[in-house]
Amino acid sequence: MFKISFKIFENDSVEEMELNGADGYFQFEIDNKTYGIFIPEEIDEFSVSVYWWLYYFLKAVLIFKTESYVLISDIEKPKIWIELIREENTVKISKVTADKPEGSVAIETKEMPNLIHRYWKDKQISYENFKREVIYKTKLYIEELRVLNNEVNKDILNLESLILEIGE
Repeated sequence: MFKISFKIFENDSVEEMELNGADGYFQFEIDNKTYGIFIPEEIDEFSVSVYWWLYYFLKAVLIFKTESYVLISDIEKPKIWIELIREENTVKISKVTADKPEGSVAIETKEMPNLIHRYWKDKQISYENFKREVIYKTKLYIEELRVLNNEVNKDILNLESLILEIGE
């Protein structure tokens, strides 16, 4: 089982072209392991960028069309990555530590130096279920964003464009 949960926080002080609802709680669960935080109260100290986590997961689905290895950096934590490996119709997900060398970006398609499977390794989900959950939860997120933002917000359009590029 792979499940994404999120809760967005409204921010009344965002500028007109900024994204209201970018931050909140983001968590995913796979095979009884969870990553991220999801609690009933809205406590800003625990908020992360829901937007970027969903964006990175969409990018991973897109990358899997041509490659089999993706690392997603937890930009909030210095050495934490989520490793995704596609083997035919299966995606293996691991929480790993690795260096983030200068010039590395939030999504990498090659293994980082000193990568260690310190936490949990090779939790499996079918590729179709992974893809379906990422797209479905991103669409729900977009619906919530549309209520809070201008219809032509570039960030919303970016997410929609990625979904179209992935195809269903």
